[in-house]
Amino acid sequence: MMWTQLLLTCVAVASMGVQSHDVNTTVEKLEDIEKDLKVIKETLGNCQNDPEENRRQLHLGESWKNPAWSCDEIAERKVDKESGWHWIQSCKNCDSRLTYCDFDRELMGRKNWIRALHLNMSDPQQPCPSSSFRLVTQDGLRLCGRSNGPGCKSVIANTNNLPYQRVCGRATMFRYHTTDGFERYEYCPGCTIEDPYIDGLSITYGYSGRRKHVWSFAIHGSDCSVDAKPNFVGKNYFCNGAVSHHHDELYSHDPLFTDQWFCVQLPQPTTERLEMRLCSDQDVDNEDALFQLVELYVQ
Repeated sequence: MMWTQLLLTCVAVASMGVQSHDVNTTVEKLEDIEKDLKVIKETLGNCQNDPEENRRQLHLGESWKNPAWSCDEIAERKVDKESGWHWIQSCKNCDSRLTYCDFDRELMGRKNWIRALHLNMSDPQQPCPSSSFRLVTQDGLRLCGRSNGPGCKSVIANTNNLPYQRVCGRATMFRYHTTDGFERYEYCPGCTIEDPYIDGLSITYGYSGRRKHVWSFAIHGSDCSVDAKPNFVGKNYFCNGAVSHHHDELYSHDPLFTDQWFCVQLPQPTTERLEMRLCSDQDVDNEDALFQLVELYVQ
């Protein structure tokens, strides 16, 4: 059936070329079709010669016994690919692991991203990530904040030990009480990236004691321009402020960073852990940064 359709396509294209008297265009189209037929013939020949390989390609990534090397491999080899959970094996002697491949979202001009973290508190079935966080419900919102403080509460993204060099992400957040972005860093000259340098969300990679900065979401009261930003943050940050006359309440009608995406290319590929930290230098009764949505993608 496939060959019949291809031959009919050839005849149809040739007919169009003759009717339009555009011989050169017709020849070019026929040459392109000839190339496509050659690729199909080679592929069919490989499948016929190795039926086991054929079965592998049809069900690539669908079980731990038949993992793909990457989301890119699935995208290249499977016509009916769908975004979702797939089994990926990063090296020959590595265990295969379930990994979420997103084939539809385009970031940095690329597709086929690994979704390393997805926390959507708008979903009533989504819990806060651990006991280090508390669930806050108010005005129809479900949010996560720190369980106690001061300090940072951490979530490790699920990169499955796969190498990555690009990180993209977004967050929707809300302010509680007196958050002041990077301002407290000005009064803590000895503080580093390991400390609660921010009232907000910190994205880093690397292990404790040698974290490296990716992006910061700083939540200020009003004016972000007065902040003394740490040198390690550079230009990799968003700063936003919620304005309200009620400084003892959750600013529930003022979502922050909505639809603001960041994308960063790291200096070199890494398999180091990717981490989200929710930070503040005061106790949760005084101030907090609450998240409704956090997503991180790597490639």
